[in-house]
Amino acid sequence: MRLADFIGGAVVLLLGLAAIYFSSQLEYYSEFGPGPGFLPLWIGIFITGFAIVLIFVTFRKHVKTGAFLKLRTREGFELLLFIIATFLLLPFLGFSVGFGLFAGITMRVMGRHRWVSCGLTAVGIAIGIRYVFGQWLSIPLPKGIVGW
Repeated sequence: MRLADFIGGAVVLLLGLAAIYFSSQLEYYSEFGPGPGFLPLWIGIFITGFAIVLIFVTFRKHVKTGAFLKLRTREGFELLLFIIATFLLLPFLGFSVGFGLFAGITMRVMGRHRWVSCGLTAVGIAIGIRYVFGQWLSIPLPKGIVGW
């Protein structure tokens, strides 16, 4: 498990650093308040910090026994692949649609919910993100094929 924790921490560290790098290219503060780079930057900072803590704790462990792939480790890798695919598809799908699909697919694969509830959740999240951030808060989000 020690090796799995280290690999997981390293991958999450890279994800956090990528979030910091890409969000630093966005406007941090706009005329009316936080800009589109504000939230992703701080999320990246927190992800990076927690990954560093995980790696540090992993090195301090003295127990070196245990299986590398436990039952839930596979699901963790699947979730990581969904996150990477979502970020790679964001320029094409847009922020709202991308995260709506991410939520629906994750619900189906990880939670084994019914297709109807996954589809309704995906649509609800996409519409919610679009109107909360795009309309009410006037935060410009990446737009995709739908124009959201």
